Amino acid sequence: MRRYWNESAGQEWVGLEEEFERALAPVGTELLRRAGARPGERVLDVGCGLGGTTLEVARAVGAGGRVMGLDISAPMLVRARQRAVEAGLANIDWRDGDAQDAVLPVRYFDLIVSRFGVMFFDNPEAAFDNLCGSAKSGGRLYFSCWQSTATNTWFTLAARTLAPFVEVPSPSEGPGPFALADPERVLHLIEAAGFVDVEIDDFRLTMVQGGHRGIDGAIDQMLRGPVAAALGAAPPKTRQAGFDALRAAISLHVEDGEVRFPAATWMVNARAPG
Repeated sequence: MRRYWNESAGQEWVGLEEEFERALAPVGTELLRRAGARPGERVLDVGCGLGGTTLEVARAVGAGGRVMGLDISAPMLVRARQRAVEAGLANIDWRDGDAQDAVLPVRYFDLIVSRFGVMFFDNPEAAFDNLCGSAKSGGRLYFSCWQSTATNTWFTLAARTLAPFVEVPSPSEGPGPFALADPERVLHLIEAAGFVDVEIDDFRLTMVQGGHRGIDGAIDQMLRGPVAAALGAAPPKTRQAGFDALRAAISLHVEDGEVRFPAATWMVNARAPG
């Protein structure tokens, strides 16, 4: 995961910042509404990425509060730091580290949040145990994660469309966007770490792919990783046919100039014992 997010993925997210922030903004807004960061609180943002949620939390806790943005992607942290400077926010500590083994302050955070940052742990048991130990007595945990691929067609569309043209790699098991799609597994992991009063809510949204660039932006956003590599390695005619098919499939989801898909997430919250 560290290699993946510091090589191809991290740079891709930086290059597509506007598109990804537009797509994930509704989830971040709902997550932070539920979390309710308060002035003066100390907050940890796990898998902070480009810093979208981190900046919002920093504004909420104010000058008397403190936020730590934790991520394993150096390219994304560079951009997050730039955004904080541009926003004039000085109450954020950016940390290059993995929640699985990062040395975090003990019983320190009032609130731990994560917008899609907790699905990529190689060892989720160790990660959630570490996070629980860093929360104050009664400290709050709020995170979002994706439901199954069956309820998130934006993720499967490219692979399904290109399957007749190229050999599409099968999704790998283990860490990844849908590693916490099973709510029973989520409940087990959170409770085993020591958190209590766990709640898992269904949150649906309309997700915009491609931002203001429409279909072109959606193709850039969706055609990445192994699927993009498979198409790129195909003969020119096959590659063009697959690309044209993907464009046509995406065009069916255009509304008012935007590429829109239904999406489904879990909103999870719990608290540290105390």
